Amino acid sequence: MKRRHFLKYGGTAAAWAGFQLKGFSINPMPRLPFLKALAEGGNADNRVLVLIQLIGGNDGLNTFIPLDQYGNLSNLRSNLLIPENNVLKLNGAIANGLHPVMTHFRDMYNDGLVSVVQNVGYPNQDYSHFRSTDIWMSASDADELLETGWAGRYLQYQHPSFPDGYPNNDFPDPLAIQIGSVVSLALMGNTVPMGMAISNPQAYYQFVSDIVEPAPDTPYGHELEFVRLVAQQAQVYYQSVKDAADVGSNQSAKYPPLGQNYLAD
Repeated sequence: MKRRHFLKYGGTAAAWAGFQLKGFSINPMPRLPFLKALAEGGNADNRVLVLIQLIGGNDGLNTFIPLDQYGNLSNLRSNLLIPENNVLKLNGAIANGLHPVMTHFRDMYNDGLVSVVQNVGYPNQDYSHFRSTDIWMSASDADELLETGWAGRYLQYQHPSFPDGYPNNDFPDPLAIQIGSVVSLALMGNTVPMGMAISNPQAYYQFVSDIVEPAPDTPYGHELEFVRLVAQQAQVYYQSVKDAADVGSNQSAKYPPLGQNYLAD
Protein backbone atom coordinates (compact mmCIF):
# COMPACT_ATOMS: atom_id res chain seq x y z
CA MET A 1 0.00 0.00 0.00
CA LYS A 2 1.23 3.48 -0.79
CA ARG A 3 1.79 5.73 2.19
CA ARG A 4 -0.46 8.34 0.58
CA HIS A 5 -3.36 5.88 0.68
CA PHE A 6 -2.62 4.88 4.27
CA LEU A 7 -2.76 8.52 5.37
CA LYS A 8 -5.95 9.08 3.41
CA TYR A 9 -7.83 6.04 4.66
CA GLY A 10 -5.95 5.05 7.80
CA GLY A 11 -8.59 6.59 10.02
CA THR A 12 -10.61 3.40 9.71
CA ALA A 13 -7.99 1.20 11.38
CA ALA A 14 -6.22 1.16 14.71
CA ALA A 15 -2.78 2.41 13.75
CA TRP A 16 0.13 4.49 14.89
CA ALA A 17 1.77 6.85 12.46
CA GLY A 18 4.72 9.04 13.37
CA PHE A 19 5.47 12.11 11.31
CA GLN A 20 8.71 14.00 11.69
CA LEU A 21 9.12 17.62 10.85
CA LYS A 22 9.91 18.54 14.39
CA GLY A 23 7.29 15.87 14.18
CA PHE A 24 4.02 14.93 15.69
CA SER A 25 2.09 11.72 16.15
CA ILE A 26 -1.44 10.93 15.05
CA ASN A 27 -3.10 8.13 16.98
CA PRO A 28 -6.44 6.89 15.57
CA MET A 29 -8.31 4.47 17.84
CA PRO A 30 -11.73 3.97 16.21
CA ARG A 31 -14.63 2.16 17.87
CA LEU A 32 -15.23 -0.24 15.01
CA PRO A 33 -17.00 -3.62 15.50
CA PHE A 34 -14.05 -5.78 14.42
CA LEU A 35 -11.66 -3.89 16.72
CA LYS A 36 -14.12 -4.30 19.57
CA ALA A 37 -14.20 -8.04 18.84
CA LEU A 38 -10.41 -8.20 18.89
CA ALA A 39 -10.29 -6.39 22.21
CA GLU A 40 -12.88 -8.67 23.77
CA GLY A 41 -11.35 -11.83 22.31
CA GLY A 42 -8.07 -11.60 24.19
CA ASN A 43 -6.96 -11.20 27.75
CA ALA A 44 -4.40 -9.18 29.64
CA ASP A 45 -1.72 -11.80 28.94
CA ASN A 46 -2.48 -12.25 25.25
CA ARG A 47 -1.92 -8.89 23.60
CA VAL A 48 0.04 -8.04 20.47
CA LEU A 49 1.60 -4.64 19.81
CA VAL A 50 1.45 -3.69 16.12
CA LEU A 51 3.79 -0.96 14.87
CA ILE A 52 3.32 0.58 11.42
CA GLN A 53 6.31 2.54 10.17
CA LEU A 54 5.69 4.97 7.33
CA ILE A 55 9.15 5.39 5.82
CA GLY A 56 9.95 8.68 4.16
CA GLY A 57 9.94 12.40 4.75
CA ASN A 58 6.34 13.30 5.45
CA ASP A 59 5.50 16.99 5.07
CA GLY A 60 4.12 17.60 8.54
CA LEU A 61 3.21 21.22 7.85
CA ASN A 62 0.92 20.09 5.03
CA THR A 63 -0.54 17.22 7.07
CA PHE A 64 -1.61 18.99 10.25
CA ILE A 65 -1.63 22.57 9.01
CA PRO A 66 -1.02 25.41 11.51
CA LEU A 67 -3.64 27.91 10.34
CA ASP A 68 -2.55 30.40 12.98
CA GLN A 69 0.82 30.55 11.18
CA TYR A 70 -0.61 30.50 7.66
CA GLY A 71 0.72 33.95 6.77
CA ASN A 72 4.27 32.99 7.72
CA LEU A 73 3.99 29.71 5.84
CA SER A 74 2.70 31.52 2.77
CA ASN A 75 5.72 33.82 2.81
CA LEU A 76 8.20 30.97 3.19
CA ARG A 77 6.68 28.17 1.08
CA SER A 78 3.88 29.48 -1.09
CA ASN A 79 4.71 26.96 -3.83
CA LEU A 80 4.05 24.03 -1.47
CA LEU A 81 1.31 25.30 0.79
CA ILE A 82 -2.23 23.91 0.63
CA PRO A 83 -4.68 26.72 -0.26
CA GLU A 84 -6.37 27.87 2.93
CA ASN A 85 -9.87 27.34 1.55
CA ASN A 86 -9.02 23.66 0.89
CA VAL A 87 -7.84 22.91 4.43
CA LEU A 88 -10.18 20.62 6.38
CA LYS A 89 -11.46 22.39 9.47
CA LEU A 90 -11.51 20.66 12.85
CA ASN A 91 -14.08 21.12 15.60
CA GLY A 92 -12.61 23.10 18.48
CA ALA A 93 -9.21 23.50 16.81
CA ILE A 94 -9.33 26.78 14.95
CA ALA A 95 -5.52 27.06 14.98
CA ASN A 96 -5.04 23.90 12.92
CA GLY A 97 -6.53 21.99 10.02
CA LEU A 98 -5.91 18.84 7.99
CA HIS A 99 -4.75 18.10 4.45
CA PRO A 100 -7.84 17.89 2.19
CA VAL A 101 -7.46 14.14 1.51
CA MET A 102 -7.63 13.26 5.23
CA THR A 103 -11.41 13.27 5.49
CA HIS A 104 -11.54 10.11 7.62
CA PHE A 105 -9.07 11.55 10.10
CA ARG A 106 -11.14 14.75 10.17
CA ASP A 107 -14.34 12.83 10.92
CA MET A 108 -12.66 10.82 13.67
CA TYR A 109 -11.12 13.92 15.21
CA ASN A 110 -14.50 15.60 15.26
CA ASP A 111 -15.92 12.48 16.95
CA GLY A 112 -13.22 12.58 19.62
CA LEU A 113 -11.44 9.45 18.35
CA VAL A 114 -8.15 10.97 17.20
CA SER A 115 -5.53 12.88 19.16
CA VAL A 116 -2.66 14.90 17.73
CA VAL A 117 0.51 15.63 19.67
CA GLN A 118 2.63 18.33 18.05
CA ASN A 119 6.34 19.13 18.31
CA VAL A 120 7.48 15.64 19.26
CA GLY A 121 11.19 15.29 18.65
CA TYR A 122 14.53 15.46 20.41
CA PRO A 123 16.77 18.37 21.45
CA ASN A 124 19.79 19.43 19.38
CA GLN A 125 18.42 17.93 16.20
CA ASP A 126 20.93 16.42 13.80
CA TYR A 127 18.83 17.14 10.66
CA SER A 128 20.07 13.85 9.18
CA HIS A 129 17.29 11.51 8.10
CA PHE A 130 19.43 8.45 8.81
CA ARG A 131 20.66 9.58 12.23
CA SER A 132 17.15 10.63 13.21
CA THR A 133 15.86 7.20 12.20
CA ASP A 134 18.55 5.55 14.36
CA ILE A 135 17.51 7.70 17.32
CA TRP A 136 13.88 6.80 16.70
CA MET A 137 14.66 3.06 16.52
CA SER A 138 17.11 2.94 19.42
CA ALA A 139 15.50 5.58 21.67
CA SER A 140 18.94 7.04 22.31
CA ASP A 141 19.87 10.59 23.17
CA ALA A 142 21.03 12.75 20.27
CA ASP A 143 24.67 12.48 21.41
CA GLU A 144 24.49 8.75 22.16
CA LEU A 145 25.09 5.89 19.72
CA LEU A 146 23.32 2.62 20.55
CA GLU A 147 23.44 -0.64 18.62
CA THR A 148 20.33 -1.99 20.34
CA GLY A 149 16.71 -1.03 19.77
CA TRP A 150 14.11 0.05 22.30
CA ALA A 151 11.90 -2.97 21.56
CA GLY A 152 14.87 -5.33 21.45
CA ARG A 153 16.06 -4.18 24.88
CA TYR A 154 12.59 -4.63 26.32
CA LEU A 155 12.27 -8.14 24.90
CA GLN A 156 15.74 -9.06 26.11
CA TYR A 157 14.88 -7.82 29.59
CA GLN A 158 11.78 -10.01 29.55
CA HIS A 159 13.60 -12.99 27.95
CA PRO A 160 17.27 -12.80 29.04
CA SER A 161 18.19 -16.31 27.83
CA PHE A 162 16.76 -15.92 24.31
CA PRO A 163 17.31 -17.68 21.91
CA ASP A 164 18.48 -20.56 24.13
CA GLY A 165 15.50 -22.67 25.16
CA TYR A 166 13.08 -21.03 22.73
CA PRO A 167 10.43 -21.82 21.68
CA ASN A 168 9.03 -23.41 24.82
CA ASN A 169 5.67 -24.18 26.39
CA ASP A 170 5.26 -20.65 27.72
CA PHE A 171 6.43 -18.93 24.52
CA PRO A 172 5.77 -21.18 21.51
CA ASP A 173 5.66 -18.28 19.03
CA PRO A 174 8.27 -15.77 17.81
CA LEU A 175 8.76 -12.90 20.24
CA ALA A 176 8.47 -10.44 17.35
CA ILE A 177 7.91 -10.58 13.60
CA GLN A 178 8.85 -7.82 11.19
CA ILE A 179 7.26 -7.75 7.75
CA GLY A 180 10.24 -7.21 5.47
CA SER A 181 13.58 -8.65 4.44
CA VAL A 182 15.69 -7.55 7.43
CA VAL A 183 15.16 -7.03 11.14
CA SER A 184 15.33 -3.34 12.00
CA LEU A 185 17.45 -1.72 14.69
CA ALA A 186 14.35 -1.39 16.86
CA LEU A 187 14.33 -5.16 17.45
CA MET A 188 18.06 -5.64 18.04
CA GLY A 189 19.16 -7.05 21.39
CA ASN A 190 22.66 -6.99 22.83
CA THR A 191 23.84 -10.01 20.85
CA VAL A 192 21.04 -11.23 18.57
CA PRO A 193 17.87 -9.87 16.97
CA MET A 194 14.92 -10.45 19.27
CA GLY A 195 12.58 -11.00 16.33
CA MET A 196 12.51 -12.39 12.82
CA ALA A 197 11.84 -10.80 9.43
CA ILE A 198 9.41 -12.36 6.96
CA SER A 199 8.54 -10.74 3.64
CA ASN A 200 6.62 -13.66 2.15
CA PRO A 201 5.31 -16.67 4.14
CA GLN A 202 5.65 -19.01 1.15
CA ALA A 203 9.27 -17.99 0.57
CA TYR A 204 9.91 -18.53 4.29
CA TYR A 205 8.49 -22.06 4.13
CA GLN A 206 10.75 -22.86 1.18
CA PHE A 207 13.78 -21.32 2.90
CA VAL A 208 13.49 -23.36 6.09
CA SER A 209 12.62 -26.65 4.35
CA ASP A 210 15.35 -26.75 1.68
CA ILE A 211 17.91 -29.58 1.93
CA VAL A 212 21.37 -28.27 1.03
CA GLU A 213 24.82 -29.69 0.38
CA PRO A 214 27.50 -29.37 3.09
CA ALA A 215 29.24 -26.00 2.98
CA PRO A 216 32.85 -25.95 1.72
CA ASP A 217 35.70 -25.39 4.19
CA THR A 218 36.45 -21.88 2.91
CA PRO A 219 35.79 -18.33 4.16
CA TYR A 220 32.72 -18.31 1.91
CA GLY A 221 31.64 -21.66 3.33
CA HIS A 222 31.99 -20.41 6.90
CA GLU A 223 29.72 -17.46 6.12
CA LEU A 224 27.28 -19.83 4.46
CA GLU A 225 27.26 -22.03 7.55
CA PHE A 226 26.31 -19.02 9.65
CA VAL A 227 23.43 -18.20 7.32
CA ARG A 228 22.27 -21.80 7.53
CA LEU A 229 22.47 -21.70 11.33
CA VAL A 230 20.13 -18.72 11.31
CA ALA A 231 17.83 -20.68 9.01
CA GLN A 232 17.88 -23.65 11.37
CA GLN A 233 16.90 -21.39 14.26
CA ALA A 234 14.07 -20.06 12.11
CA GLN A 235 12.84 -23.61 11.51
CA VAL A 236 11.70 -23.99 15.10
CA TYR A 237 9.03 -21.35 14.47
CA TYR A 238 7.94 -22.78 11.13
CA GLN A 239 4.63 -24.27 12.26
CA SER A 240 3.47 -21.32 14.35
CA VAL A 241 4.23 -18.89 11.50
CA LYS A 242 2.45 -21.12 9.00
CA ASP A 243 -0.59 -21.53 11.25
CA ALA A 244 -0.83 -17.77 11.78
CA ALA A 245 -0.51 -17.06 8.06
CA ASP A 246 -3.18 -19.65 7.22
CA VAL A 247 -5.59 -18.18 9.77
CA GLY A 248 -4.91 -14.69 8.44
CA SER A 249 -6.18 -15.67 5.01
CA ASN A 250 -9.68 -16.16 6.43
CA GLN A 251 -10.91 -12.68 7.24
CA SER A 252 -13.44 -12.31 10.01
CA ALA A 253 -16.95 -11.38 8.95
CA LYS A 254 -16.62 -8.42 11.32
CA TYR A 255 -14.16 -6.69 8.96
CA PRO A 256 -15.76 -4.10 6.66
CA PRO A 257 -17.02 -5.69 3.41
CA LEU A 258 -15.47 -5.24 -0.03
CA GLY A 259 -15.91 -1.68 -1.17
CA GLN A 260 -16.09 -0.36 2.39
CA ASN A 261 -12.72 -1.55 3.71
CA TYR A 262 -10.72 1.60 3.04
CA LEU A 263 -7.34 0.04 3.86
CA ALA A 264 -7.82 -3.05 1.68
CA ASP A 265 -9.76 -1.71 -1.33
